[in-house]
Amino acid sequence: MAFALLLVPVAHGQDSTAADTTVEDALHRMSDQAGVVFVGEVVAIRHIAGEGGASGVVEVEFRVDQAVRGGVTGGSYVLREWAGLWSGSDQRYRVGQRLLMLLHSPGAGGVTSPVGGMAGAIPIRGSATSLTATATASSMPSPVADLRWVGTRLQRAVAYRDASEPLVSATDVPKAIGVDTAGSETSTAAQQASVSVVVNMLASWRKKDAK
Repeated sequence: MAFALLLVPVAHGQDSTAADTTVEDALHRMSDQAGVVFVGEVVAIRHIAGEGGASGVVEVEFRVDQAVRGGVTGGSYVLREWAGLWSGSDQRYRVGQRLLMLLHSPGAGGVTSPVGGMAGAIPIRGSATSLTATATASSMPSPVADLRWVGTRLQRAVAYRDASEPLVSATDVPKAIGVDTAGSETSTAAQQASVSVVVNMLASWRKKDAK
């Protein structure tokens, strides 16, 4: 099973003028814009004051669980963001949070940010830390990437499933992303997919682009 096969087929020349009409299409476009891609867990957040009236930066340190581009699996990655993004009570990340990060290539001073705003900081649900101690290996749910923010980049607006409802199964994915098996539009949009499937797609796009 592949996430790509559950979507309406689209051409991935990634024409800059083309509108994104599927989650895969939007994710591919974001991947093309990303210089750093990895799955990781936030292990530390450091606020560093600026000098001479500068606003400073916030360093978010990740443990890299799976590196796709610009990182090392098992290593660490420090995301440096402009402190202005953290104004007021806005806490963009929290320690212990697991994310699939698609980041722009760092600029001056190593400062960068997620592609597409926070759409490029994709939450991972169902991580090992959330499983019960009595769960067996066969019953453990696979971690999923919550792609709902990516879905907001689509041409058409979509309605979201209530957050209290269970994660969709593989057989529900065509309807969950707004397309039923006949290709017609639906109102359901709980856009989630296995982390391993999404990472494999990102890696395959990377290999194709490198050729």
